[in-house]
Amino acid sequence: MHTRLSLGVAAVVLLATFAIATVALHLVKSNMRASIAAEELARVSAIADAIDQKFDSRRILLQTFGGTVKAQDFQADAALQAFLEKHVSLRQAFDNVAFLDMDGNLVANLNGAQAIGKVNVKDRAYFQQTVASRAGLVSEPYRNRLNGLAQVAITEPVLDHAGQVRFVISGAINLKERNVLGTLTDVKFGKTGYLFVTTTDGVVVDHPRTSRILNQIQADGGGTPQILRALAGFQGSSEGVDEAGVPALYAFDRAESANWIVGALYPRREAFATVDAIERGAWLGALALAFSAGALALAVARRQLRPLADLHRHMRFTQEAPEDAPHDEMAQRSYTRDEIGDLARTFDELMEQRRAIERSLAHSEAQVRIIADSIPAMVSHVDASLRYTFVNAHVRALHNNASLVGRLMPDVRGPADFAVVEPHFLRALAGETVIIEKSGDPALGIGDRTFKAHYIPDLDADGKVCGVFSMTFDISEEVKIRRALTEQETRLRDVTDSIPALVGYFDRQQNCLFANVRARQMAGLGEGAPLQGTTLRSALGRTIYSQLKPYLPVMFSGKKVRFPVRAPLHGKQGYFQVNLIPDKNLRGEVVGFYLMSFNITALKEAELRQAESELRLRAITDNMPALITYIDRDEKITFANATSREWLGLDPAQVLGRHIQEVAGREVYVSRQPMLARALAGERVEFESRTQRAGFERITQVIYVPDVRTDGLTHGIFSLALDITALKVVEHKLIELARLDTLTGLPNRLAFNEYLPDAVLRGQLTGHALALMFLDIDHFKAINDTMGHAVGDAVLAEYARRLQACVRGTDMVARLAGDEFVLVLEGLGTPEAAAVVAEKIVQRVHMPPFVVDGQRVDVTTSIGIAFHRAAGSSATATELLARADAALYNAKAAGRDRFAFFMPSGESNSSSDSPTRQEH
Repeated sequence: MHTRLSLGVAAVVLLATFAIATVALHLVKSNMRASIAAEELARVSAIADAIDQKFDSRRILLQTFGGTVKAQDFQADAALQAFLEKHVSLRQAFDNVAFLDMDGNLVANLNGAQAIGKVNVKDRAYFQQTVASRAGLVSEPYRNRLNGLAQVAITEPVLDHAGQVRFVISGAINLKERNVLGTLTDVKFGKTGYLFVTTTDGVVVDHPRTSRILNQIQADGGGTPQILRALAGFQGSSEGVDEAGVPALYAFDRAESANWIVGALYPRREAFATVDAIERGAWLGALALAFSAGALALAVARRQLRPLADLHRHMRFTQEAPEDAPHDEMAQRSYTRDEIGDLARTFDELMEQRRAIERSLAHSEAQVRIIADSIPAMVSHVDASLRYTFVNAHVRALHNNASLVGRLMPDVRGPADFAVVEPHFLRALAGETVIIEKSGDPALGIGDRTFKAHYIPDLDADGKVCGVFSMTFDISEEVKIRRALTEQETRLRDVTDSIPALVGYFDRQQNCLFANVRARQMAGLGEGAPLQGTTLRSALGRTIYSQLKPYLPVMFSGKKVRFPVRAPLHGKQGYFQVNLIPDKNLRGEVVGFYLMSFNITALKEAELRQAESELRLRAITDNMPALITYIDRDEKITFANATSREWLGLDPAQVLGRHIQEVAGREVYVSRQPMLARALAGERVEFESRTQRAGFERITQVIYVPDVRTDGLTHGIFSLALDITALKVVEHKLIELARLDTLTGLPNRLAFNEYLPDAVLRGQLTGHALALMFLDIDHFKAINDTMGHAVGDAVLAEYARRLQACVRGTDMVARLAGDEFVLVLEGLGTPEAAAVVAEKIVQRVHMPPFVVDGQRVDVTTSIGIAFHRAAGSSATATELLARADAALYNAKAAGRDRFAFFMPSGESNSSSDSPTRQEH
């Protein structure tokens, strides 16, 4: 026993360390993976929004141009062709702009007059839909009949004075030149991840492999289950494999303007590379810590258990002494003044301490109630007349802590809810174990949750059903379920290892799948030995199995069985009580069974096993990375584990008997006093707390579990505090990084999309105007192509610094993508104020010249401004951005290196809301 106890303590330390490391690592991995998937989806959503904005701005440009054509009222096609050729700036937004008459004939063409009269698109769906609806649209991808290029067209009708369609303007965009997305197509996900765009019919619009454009996405093995799911309407992130079989993280969103699907593929190996590195490091650290702690516990346990050998010899002498031995001779034995001497005296006086043993059993019953109140389930028992005989704290809390014991179930649950469960309780009273899933009772405020209920018949020694045990679990949230199941499994192993019983689980073929410590010892298996190959017959032996075998058919029929067996025990006849409990699935089929065997031979052996369990519990709590204490009704600490040395700087012995305020400080005590009062009133309380000691701030998850005993009174509180500081730091950093552009240090598109709607709302509340500026760097692509991307990045960073220097500290400056920037000015009175800032930016970008690595770079900027008065407009944030983008195109069309205000079609420059100069 000396060796077994030593090895057992070491094994418990190792298992506890690994279990804690596994749970903590699982939480960190889950949070980081969810954050990575959310970041990928946010980037895809931002790109989809950018596509919508680009299409909206191009449509506004065509609407403005169409309004000009309508005003000119051209009567000859030649004049229309000449007018179109004067607007070469349209090439910045389109590859070609053409005018089509009502018969579908080409009457004007930006690429030259040679194709006029040679092309007819009357059969094109986009032409027919534009004429029929008299509204512009974005076409499905198609192949140009002249040059064979893959294109998409944006159309707008030109109406005559009678409101009839006279011409259809078609702005063509070549897909293979990848100018639909602009610099957004350079977005990468890791090293090999990429972005792609398809229509809802699966036609490829944009893809890194340009040969796939205008082909079906299913071609060349591209129709993965994730992409087919997106085509069916799914938006979000998911995991799967690409056409090459490589695991990847997918994200999908829709561009509403063109009804396109924007997708991203991020190889899983690259996406979770950081998570895998953290996992490897954590496991190595946990392994080193576990073996160090296990070796130390083994050495200490062996040294402390040495006196047990002397106690063992004394116990054998006492057992073998003749019954007529003089009592005085036994009483004259002297005992050492230590724990072993106390155990020896206790052994000699065992038969005289029956009442003390009964009090110990009553305390154990109270602990069982604490466990029942702490597990994440509603537990109750009704007798054969459906009258409550037991309910745990969760059931009482659901009924506002009303007294339920002794009341009938129909009266407590109400007619509607009882009608749902009545047939299942009647089946359980007939001897059948029933498992159901049901919705919560709306009358109790839980109608939106789903529960899984187990109704287990309570059989007496004669096999008669005398009641029903009910255990109900909340299965609404899968994450909470997994966590609860993990905690439940840990508690189950601790409880089964601590209770004086053999516990095992077997499948229908009688193969052992679980065994507690005592069951392993009986089967001759070590603590870490695998259970593979162990059967019910080999674990129990032929003698015990022959007594158990007749009861197996009854158990497999779905009924619980309880019966006694006899077996040799320490050279004499031993008696055990065996329980066989069937395990059923939702269809009521028995998929396995539990075996529980209690040794009822000697009360003395049960007491020794209970003491051993308490020692293991102390060893486990002292090695857990959590502060565990017990607080009595006077708010004094009567138990503390070894973690108090690290967290409080106090030895557990120094904490005992002291008030919470004296140990934690008045500030912490005052902040927790309301939670302490709730827990002492019988309520389980969970909260987060921040404490600072010796210059170190610690964030903890604190759980107060009331100690409610059989008298119905709360005698104290079990307190568990878990350190979650590292998790909070990681969560805060991920939130900050998701809203920051790493190159310029400015807010990114996600932060801007959150800020702009709030700015519009503030303007509506205060009545002040705001200005939204859309800026980009003129000819930035040429800078990248001729001087390299490193110089381009340096230009972007310097451009961002000059922007910030031109505005107030309260103004919003953000980088959307590539060389696209936005600026939000709030609290303005007139458009002239915005014009002053824009002119200042244009000049500041000019001078002094940009110098990168000793090279002079000539940089100019173009600015589009959307001025918004809250009192006279109901424009949304999306509409303001589209207006600023359209104004930017006007500034570029006017020659760049200037700013321009957005002007609605048909509005003159003399409007009172417009500044004196519309362009600069």
